[in-house]
Amino acid sequence: MSGITKVLEILEAAREQIKKAENRQLALWEGKGADMPLLLMANAPAGQKELLPERNLKEIHFDSEKMLEYGLREALRAISGGGDAVPSVRANMGCSVYPSLLGVTPLLFEDKMPWVKEHLTREQLSRMEPGQIVPDSDFAVALEHMHYMSRKLENSPVRIFPPDLQGPYDMAHIVYGDAIFYDMYDDPAFVHHLLDICCHAIIWGVEQSLATMPGSGEMVAHYNNVVIPRSMGGIKISEDTSTLLSPDAIDEFVVPYTSRVLEHFGGGYIHYCGKNDYLFKAMLGMEKSIGINFGDPAKHDMSMILSEIADAGKVYYGMVNALPGESEAEFFARVKGASRGRLLLNYNIGNKDTATTLSSWAGESTL
Repeated sequence: MSGITKVLEILEAAREQIKKAENRQLALWEGKGADMPLLLMANAPAGQKELLPERNLKEIHFDSEKMLEYGLREALRAISGGGDAVPSVRANMGCSVYPSLLGVTPLLFEDKMPWVKEHLTREQLSRMEPGQIVPDSDFAVALEHMHYMSRKLENSPVRIFPPDLQGPYDMAHIVYGDAIFYDMYDDPAFVHHLLDICCHAIIWGVEQSLATMPGSGEMVAHYNNVVIPRSMGGIKISEDTSTLLSPDAIDEFVVPYTSRVLEHFGGGYIHYCGKNDYLFKAMLGMEKSIGINFGDPAKHDMSMILSEIADAGKVYYGMVNALPGESEAEFFARVKGASRGRLLLNYNIGNKDTATTLSSWAGESTL
């Protein structure tokens, strides 16, 4: 029996736990949940993770079987916590996978995600028409991986989630490079043309991804723990480069194009690393943004952030840092209170006792 088959049997045995977690998460997104789910991640028990070989990021890039092995090792962590995390896998090929549709090729590394150093020129991009894509791209490889996964995971409770999607401005930066920061002022018409091209490529790519993901008409999974109802769009957009921009640039070059993608799919949550207070307000103010995720929560006053997100009727999904000297029970009480039920907390306990953490989350511990 192969390692993949053995791990899928372990995950199959957790089907009831996974289904319950999905229902609790969907209820929270839809504003119907009385209890707050906890996306509890824990290290897999001894012997489980060892069923699959360790793979580095370079060797999985073009090999569908190794890509699935890489994802399933992580999927075990979602069920090992005993909480409400939902296991899922993807074509884990970095933030260059959608930009590859326009013709960029990333460098590959064993110990870090792919990265683009050779960008397209203004002349190349100016000649491109909206909807024009490169068929033999990294994205085509990602689709091959996803088709392979959909066959291997047929009837499995493990879901497939989309490749790493950057927002239109982030994608334009990856494709064109740092020259975009100058051209916003020197040639804004060209930047708008580039952003239009990126929107068309993103929409085409996400539609292709959703079509290969079993069950995506009902819900869309992300990051081996969260699921979002497809009725609320279900996509994720990253706005990392956008954190570097001024309010005027965000209003002109980010908000209209991110909104366009979100509106096409019916909604989604927005991620970014770093801190930009104006960007936060802009993303929160979008009608079709349904949630926020921070890569650097420690940079923010998260109690205030959670309250503002709740006031906007949206959800914070992701990690939150405990304050210095704060016990687990105190931490849980603080974030629950601030978020007023609009929180999907990603909480990693490693090898700690899961029962103690689950009891504390349920409010059974004494502060």
